[in-house]
Amino acid sequence: MRDLRHLRITKIKDSITFEYLCKEIIESFGGYEQVQFNGRPGQPQDGVDIFARKNGISEWIGIQCKVRESDISEKDIIDELQKAKGFNPKLASYHIYTTASRDVKIQEVIRAKYDNFLEEFGVKVKIVFWEDIADFLKEESCYRVFHRYYKEFFANNETLGHGIGKVINLDLGIGDSTDSHYEIMVGKIPKEKSGDFHGANYYKGCYFLINFLERRMETFPIPCFPSDLEQCFSNKFDRFRISNWINSIKDINDFIYSNESSIQSYISKQKYKEFMDDNIEE
Repeated sequence: MRDLRHLRITKIKDSITFEYLCKEIIESFGGYEQVQFNGRPGQPQDGVDIFARKNGISEWIGIQCKVRESDISEKDIIDELQKAKGFNPKLASYHIYTTASRDVKIQEVIRAKYDNFLEEFGVKVKIVFWEDIADFLKEESCYRVFHRYYKEFFANNETLGHGIGKVINLDLGIGDSTDSHYEIMVGKIPKEKSGDFHGANYYKGCYFLINFLERRMETFPIPCFPSDLEQCFSNKFDRFRISNWINSIKDINDFIYSNESSIQSYISKQKYKEFMDDNIEE
């Protein structure tokens, strides 16, 4: 399985789906038995959506699943711990799995009051934020879970490690007048996370351009400079304009995956004059 750590996984917004996801993640850990949902919707649950027992010992954990757009608060934690007091048998650990983003303030609360929670409620408290859940999904042990809930990634070239490019018509101009036309492919090659940069892996993490009219190509970084395009475009002024166009794209990754196929890029007459002044001797 490829290293998926660089992928951004969309948060789940449906609470039922999120509970199923959490249950399957816990089952994939392999260190628990009796992993079950607690009752059914509408029944009292004592603040526990999922329960499980650690293999080989009689310690039960309770898991509360919370779909949240806002941060988890200290009051949220205490309210759930109060409910969990009624769970039978007594819990040894209480975990809150949430779609809320990792929050330094609530992490500090857990550290500062960990012993107090243990004394008052008799459980070890842990918050599992969305970033933690996303990291779990990217582990090899969660491969099947990841595939079940995020199939779109498995048809995604970036996940598979394949380069992807789009063919566009690029018209260049000065002021509001077009003077040059190119038919090009612009694309990207996903990063190589293994640390092996030999052979073809050397090009992983690069963007590339193919100039079909001149049958030339080049890889380039972001930001892009005219000198990065020397092998792709013979015209120095066009290299200047094309690098300016590339750097003007807000997010080149989004652009490559977009449906845009015809681009017009113009520079001002002042920029044209500055370019000519700088290159007058050439």
